Order: sequence, then structure tokens, then C-alpha cells
Amino acid sequence: MSGMFSFGRGEDTMHGEFMGFIMDDESLVVLRGWAERQGYPQASVQQGGPDMFAQLLESSAPPKMVMIDVDGHADAAATIARLVSLCGAECRVIAVGSANDIALYRRIQNAGAVDYVVKPLMPDMLNHALAAALRGPSSNHNKTENKEAREIVVIGSRGGVGASATALNTGWLMAHEMGLNVALFDLDLQFGSSFLALDLEPGRGLRDIVSSPNRVDSLMIASSIVPESEHFSVLGAEETVDEIVPIDGGAITALLKEMKSNFDVIIVDMPRTMLAAHKRPLMGAHEIVIVSDLSLAGIRDTLRIKTALTSLGSAARISIVASRTDSTGRGQINADVFEKGVQTPIAITIPEDIIGFAAASNSGKAMGAAATKSPATKALRELAQHLVNETAPVPKKKSFLDKIFTDAKKKSKKPDSGRSHA
Repeated sequence: MSGMFSFGRGEDTMHGEFMGFIMDDESLVVLRGWAERQGYPQASVQQGGPDMFAQLLESSAPPKMVMIDVDGHADAAATIARLVSLCGAECRVIAVGSANDIALYRRIQNAGAVDYVVKPLMPDMLNHALAAALRGPSSNHNKTENKEAREIVVIGSRGGVGASATALNTGWLMAHEMGLNVALFDLDLQFGSSFLALDLEPGRGLRDIVSSPNRVDSLMIASSIVPESEHFSVLGAEETVDEIVPIDGGAITALLKEMKSNFDVIIVDMPRTMLAAHKRPLMGAHEIVIVSDLSLAGIRDTLRIKTALTSLGSAARISIVASRTDSTGRGQINADVFEKGVQTPIAITIPEDIIGFAAASNSGKAMGAAATKSPATKALRELAQHLVNETAPVPKKKSFLDKIFTDAKKKSKKPDSGRSHA
């Protein structure tokens, strides 16, 4: 395979999202196969090591993530430190080598790498490395920087279990009652209900942003995001239903990364049908919430989603939310039977509240505003506290990008959205 590069010449370029430089044939085959399954071209993995990568950096911008084989280098940590210095802080460096040595692992991490993967390479090990890269470095030299947003992904095990309502109302409570800057990212660009539920007009431009990583920038995001209040914003769309809306996984990753410096919490409302095609938000999430009713189908589909997350190597904490239960917490089946079936305890139970949710829907308000004392609202409030827990970030001071977002919010605010409610 000739690859996508012509090494040693001025036109050398690298893939903007991911590159791999591997020395031995066996690891090369494994990494190329893994890269292709992640949506990267096979040619993003080249046979070579740190010297080849350093040579390419002379004429090409670094990728967002790179895996480097350090076998054959006497001081692997020093080699990684040199490459991290050349790449800059925006590039996530993952070292690969044959030495299974915890002391070496720590030295490599202290040199600036986000992870060290020991050969022989295996898909689950590479998945864990990808998750570490998406979360970013955790070493001590970053402790003085602002904490990035906590990313929470909410998935419904089945349709109609209330996953979108859970995502929206939990985010609203975090913003209005806990004082956090929260963004709700509704990934259902055609049938998402977040704007309708809050009586907001959808923003414009998200379709273009998610079509390519090259279109992601703070100004475009600011023009697409819609504020519900000072601390709660919604990003989504209501695209036509008679055509396919292209969504690029790399663009979603880049968008979330761009947003993380402007919010304390980002809640991603992910349709379960997108799980297979768009795995990267799951890999970078701190928390994944699976919402399900208490039914046999709920057990089956919750377990299937859990199994898929395990195969991805996601390091996120998984919380199970039981919805649509009666006042005693019962559904079609007993909670104990459900927990035994999904092999995980239920974190929060949200009771059915037809009156409360109807009041919220008809007024275009969140449950926390329309039905403050509802049992469902109480459960959602407990879920919000559970999700941020002791790791709740300190609300950030306004930065330059914050100002851009704030200005855009003021411009997009309308006195009358024109929507009517029953």
C-alpha cells in the first residue's frame, strides 16, 4: 500500500483527526484495521516511528490524535516529551511499545502522553486509548487549567421511555437550581423535541457544522446555539424529514471539544439508532445514562446497549434510570427483576406524572418551572445531583469565547417565538 503520503517532500500532509506510526508488521495490520472501523482511512496508519512523525511535522500540521511506536528508543519518555513539544497541547499523543513496565508508563505519562499501550495491540486496548485521548490529559501539569465540561450522554433503551425529557429537564435543573452553565445537544436533527418543549425557535447552521470537522468553529456554534436562560442553552435542529441529514463523527467530536471550554456540563441527547454509527461521543463521555421502562423489552435493550458500551471500551460511568413507573415505583415487571436482568442497580426511578408533564408541555416550560413539586421533578432533581456529584465543576468566569456566545444569545433572543400551546 503506497498510502496517502509522499514522505520527504514539501507536500507531505497528515490526516487531521488521527495518525498512527507503527514499526512492526503485526501491529501495523491490527492498527490499520482498528482505524478503519473508527472511520479513519487505512493510510492514516503508516509504518514508521517518531522520526517519521517529526519529519512530517516540519511541513504539516499535527493531527488531533497520534499513536507513536517508541520501540527501539533508549529513552522512550524523552522521545515522547520531544514530540509533545513539537505537536503542541492540542494534539493527543498515545505511545505504543513492547515494554510492560509501570515505571516507564508513568514516565511517558509525565512526559505528556495521554496513554501508553503495550503490544501486542488489541482492539479493546485501542478503544481505551481512544477514550483517554478524547477525555484529554489528566497529568498534574494541567491542574491549574480550567476544568473542562462534564459530558453526559443520555440514551433511551426504547422509544417513548422519556429519554429526551430526562435529558432536557435534568439539564434545566442543573442550570437553574445548581448554577452551572449547561448545554443540551439534541442529536436528533429531524425529530428532536427540545426546542418545542421549551417554546424556542431552532438555531440555524448546525446541519452544516456536523457535516464536516472543517466547518466547526466557535462563531458558527455561537450562531447555532439557542439560549433558554443565562445558564441553559440548546443546540439542535428541526431539519426536513424527506432527505438524509449527513452527520460526520469527527465533526461531532470537534464540536463537543470546542464547546467544552464554554460550559460546565454538556448533555448529549443521543437517539439509540445513532449508537452504532456515532461512537465517539460515547468514548469521550464521563457519564452515560440509559433510560428504560420496567419491561422485558426494556431489560433486553438496556442489556444490549450496555454490552455495546463495554465492547467500545468506554470508561464512562453508566447510570440506569427507570421511567414511567407508578407511584410505588412499579412497572410491567418488578424493579428487582429488572436489576437482575440488566446486571446493574437502578440509580434513579422517575414516576409517571401525566399531569405534570402535560402542564410543562402545554406551557413550553421545563418540569422544574411548570411542576416544581411534582414527584417526577423531585426524581429528576435527584438525578441531576447524582450526575454531577462531588465532581461538579466550579462555574467558569467569562472568557473571550463566552462573550461571543453571550452576544450571539442576545441577538437570537426573541420576545415572541410564535409557537402556540394547548
